[in-house]
Amino acid sequence: MAQPLPEKDKINYYVEPVEIEIYLKKAGKVRTIIKDLYIELVDVKPINKHSEKIFDYFIKRDEPIDLMEVMNVFPEYMTVIFDSYYQHINLYEKLSMYFKNALAGSIDSWRLALYFVEMLLKYEPTIASANVLGDFQTHNLNYLIRKLNSLQQKFLLEDSTVEYLIKRYYQAHEGEPRDPVFDKLVELWRYNVKEKDLRY
Repeated sequence: MAQPLPEKDKINYYVEPVEIEIYLKKAGKVRTIIKDLYIELVDVKPINKHSEKIFDYFIKRDEPIDLMEVMNVFPEYMTVIFDSYYQHINLYEKLSMYFKNALAGSIDSWRLALYFVEMLLKYEPTIASANVLGDFQTHNLNYLIRKLNSLQQKFLLEDSTVEYLIKRYYQAHEGEPRDPVFDKLVELWRYNVKEKDLRY
């Protein structure tokens, strides 16, 4: 962002450090500095009455959308959910355990849940999310980032997840005046990622 964010607003952003190399002409040296790229978290909207019912249930409880709990609370969706997620159901069981431990007070479990959501997001969308659940994984991603921010925990996302958040930001603000500072930091971040990929 162009201006520093008030502390109370930072919860709604993912902060990605961007390395910038500056050439110091007089010293004849290159110095690396770090600038923070603040990426606004764009909220997910339910896609239909089914997802609205599911989202409302978990939002009112201030909890992430737990697929195992969805099947318990809304058994009418069990078949379509199981048909879509049976290959990774063991991972969703582990994620459900992390959610429960986190809600009971385990900060490490919030962090583990975030990394599981990052991984499972790669398998979306499914028939269940397209027709019933809505984009619950992106909702959970935003929820977990905000939660870790509120707990003042430091964490980093995978490059692919950061790119996903950037694209969601641009889509949400399409047609609006551009923020040149944000655009420049995104450009530098993408350049660094490309250079890193070439090295490995």
